[in-house]
Amino acid sequence: MFRTCALSEHRQLIVPQPLCVPGSLAAMRYVTAVAESGGASEADVEKVSRELWMRIWSRNEDITLATSLSEAGLKAGLPASEVEECLQLAGSQKIKDKLKSATQEALDLGAFGFPLSVCHIDGKKEVFFGADRFELMAHCLGDYMGIS
Repeated sequence: MFRTCALSEHRQLIVPQPLCVPGSLAAMRYVTAVAESGGASEADVEKVSRELWMRIWSRNEDITLATSLSEAGLKAGLPASEVEECLQLAGSQKIKDKLKSATQEALDLGAFGFPLSVCHIDGKKEVFFGADRFELMAHCLGDYMGIS
């Protein structure tokens, strides 16, 4: 957040910051529930994730309450029945354990922040941190075509 504040000051841009940075546990559990539900696709999970990001970082809206999660799911295009199912599933032990497991896996890989990407190269996991690492990943995967 501090880097964004400094950047907005330096560039004289208005970059809205949340009035209060709430915890994101409810949102993470909800996204995990969407991913684990039978009716949602990977594209649906991405849409819900993006909508939650927009709620907090672009529109300064809540991401902690069930009504907020429901609104995000509906805006992302999930059917109302799927939204309700995911809200119920988000509080289950199954989802809590799945999120804990995914978090532990990231920590075991050396994660200390995000974005974190893992590429499977020659049977090994290669970890890349940062959004500016795509050409490095492409190079390691053998897909880098260079700058044209």
